[in-house]
Amino acid sequence: MLKFSIEFRPPIPAAKSLIIGTLGPSGTSSDYASSYIIKQLESEELTGEIQLFDGFPDVKEALLQDKIDLALVPHAYQMINEFYMEPSFDLGFIFIYPTPVYGLAKKKNTEVVFKGARLVTHPAPLPLLSRLLPDSQDLSEIQVDLSPSTSDAAIQVQKGLATLAITNKNAVDAYDLEFISTYGKIPMSWSIFYKKLAESHV
Repeated sequence: MLKFSIEFRPPIPAAKSLIIGTLGPSGTSSDYASSYIIKQLESEELTGEIQLFDGFPDVKEALLQDKIDLALVPHAYQMINEFYMEPSFDLGFIFIYPTPVYGLAKKKNTEVVFKGARLVTHPAPLPLLSRLLPDSQDLSEIQVDLSPSTSDAAIQVQKGLATLAITNKNAVDAYDLEFISTYGKIPMSWSIFYKKLAESHV
């Protein structure tokens, strides 16, 4: 059996408080995983704050500009290589933490007509769509559009801009939706990045 041991030792500010940047709005799986990290920091007598961004490019820019201390990025993010290949960043930690339950959501107290419906989803959970739709449903009759995040997808349904969203339970609860079908939690791996300390030159 393979065994791995890795310690998370980020640069600690004098105030012993770390700002974690990740994908928002509130209710994303990234927000959920960030809360888990905050609890881990508290067990080490550190404090943490979560700052949510519209996209991971914004998270990257915030870390480059020292506006956040850590960037939390899921490995499902299709351009995570931009964090790994950024010369200014160090990889601080990799861990596994499941997402909330994912499913297909709609507005409460509404009847869904699939034909002609607009469905929105973040690109990452799009492969779940065929498992979430009723077996009798023809996918070609649904307009599928991509959304920046699972929470944004939920918000679009809440505002009436879309009929359905692939999203997670936290976003469903936060934006007063309900599932019509569920897939379950997704085992997810995550990376935490921080900015390298400036090298001193003698």
